[in-house]
Amino acid sequence: MLAERILPIAIALLVAQIPFEVRHPLFGLTNLQWSFVAVALAGAPIVFDNRRNLVRDRLVQAAALFVTTQWAAAAYAPEFQVNAVKGAVRFTAGFVLLLVVRSLSDHTRVFSVWGIAATVSSVYALIAYAGFGVPWLFRNEEFYIGQVQRLSGSFEYPNIAAAYYGMSLVVVCWSSFRPVIKWSFAFLLWITLILTFSKGALAAVALVVVLAVGWRRLAVPVLGAGALAYALLLPLNPYLYERIHGPTGKPISAEYKTSWNRLHQQPAARDRVTIQIQNTGVATWSADGWRRVRIGYRWLNTETDRFVLDVPSLVTDLPRDVRGGETVEVEAAFETPSAPGKYLLAFEPFSGDFDWFSNTGVWPLLIAAEIRPSVARSVGTADLTKFYTRGDDPHVLTSSVSRSSLWRAALRMFLDHPFGVGPDNYRLQYGNYLDATNWDTKVYSNNLYLELLTGSGVIGLASFLLMIAAMRWRAEAGCLAVAVFLLHGLVDVFLMTTPIYFAFWISMAATRAESGPGFSLRSTPGLHAEGV
Repeated sequence: MLAERILPIAIALLVAQIPFEVRHPLFGLTNLQWSFVAVALAGAPIVFDNRRNLVRDRLVQAAALFVTTQWAAAAYAPEFQVNAVKGAVRFTAGFVLLLVVRSLSDHTRVFSVWGIAATVSSVYALIAYAGFGVPWLFRNEEFYIGQVQRLSGSFEYPNIAAAYYGMSLVVVCWSSFRPVIKWSFAFLLWITLILTFSKGALAAVALVVVLAVGWRRLAVPVLGAGALAYALLLPLNPYLYERIHGPTGKPISAEYKTSWNRLHQQPAARDRVTIQIQNTGVATWSADGWRRVRIGYRWLNTETDRFVLDVPSLVTDLPRDVRGGETVEVEAAFETPSAPGKYLLAFEPFSGDFDWFSNTGVWPLLIAAEIRPSVARSVGTADLTKFYTRGDDPHVLTSSVSRSSLWRAALRMFLDHPFGVGPDNYRLQYGNYLDATNWDTKVYSNNLYLELLTGSGVIGLASFLLMIAAMRWRAEAGCLAVAVFLLHGLVDVFLMTTPIYFAFWISMAATRAESGPGFSLRSTPGLHAEGV
């Protein structure tokens, strides 16, 4: 049967792309989503032929019930019903993956490809962390703890990378690779996981390893590899070092002086401003080389509160290296937006592919600008204090809102809507429960179970737990990867994140099947019973 030959290849390609989802879609879908479409099409004939076995599979039954509750919650969502339907579609895609992967005759190849893909991703992540990557393929910015960059690798956010590398660690350690390959892969994954600075992922891996095998067999070498990786990183990473020895001073800091901070100018006009920039940090700013520091700018439309993306990015080089305490003067060039309006022009240093200093907590130089077609150019001074203190506004919530606040909002939301506000709708509603007028709609509840409770109510959460209970739990790669996902879910949410929810459903599907009462697993022709 042609489908039986094509399906393992399609699934292998999907698994290989999980850590490499690029952010530039083709006809509305990413490369990873298109791979899912190929898997669904290739697997449809096999799923149909194997339908009787699948229908009697307890995990499939429980998963079908869970997905049904998500559609019911979406149908009765009090607001944002379209977004809730999109959330239900994502759960349905996961269920399709479950059916297809569940129908494979052998899951060994799945985990072998997973281990290799995770290791390749880990190698790339370390290269990118050193400044030689192509981050623009995967995200718009880098992320920091204080002034220390968190590793994101080929993912959009560090926490997504941590979730994937945490699940991959147990997959590799329980793989059939030769010992030297297995432990080399595991060591690399530990390094990348540590550099994400995700305490939730680290704790989840450690707990799963200990609970799965106690202190016997693999627990000691797995945790020992992690301890060795941490020890090697300790003298190399400022954040890890400061946790033991205390702060060593800010590596990156800057102060700015300019003769004017208010501008009237015409649209799409080239202009310049003289800026004195003092390096008030410890690290030297290099004027050349692969980590050189340059001066760039961005335009923020103060009426829409959005950055303008269609303005040319003119970059100004430093005339020389700037050591800590030294000051340099630059003539920074810029071009105004083509659309009239009121803007903030933000100048600041950056390194790499627009790795802005403001990501580390260093304020940029702000200039208030009014752009009008018939206005004559003029400059002056203005009090911009309100913009510099804007982040202190209690009615504006950013991604730094505390986890306890997010959980409190989730509980209040559940009390108002016991049957849920709809899948993926927490992020669109939580600000209302924290007395905010504006909030970051990319922020989730930071708890998998509260997210399900607010999205689909008690019934949705109960059906999810039933699905987890329907698994045949044992110390094998699929079960342990799911366990890492579930434990990490106590402090984070990834059910709407394509790479991680694909990994979750595939891990769950690749566990051993257990039939309903009185059912004897007998596969259809060409399919091995264990993989049903």
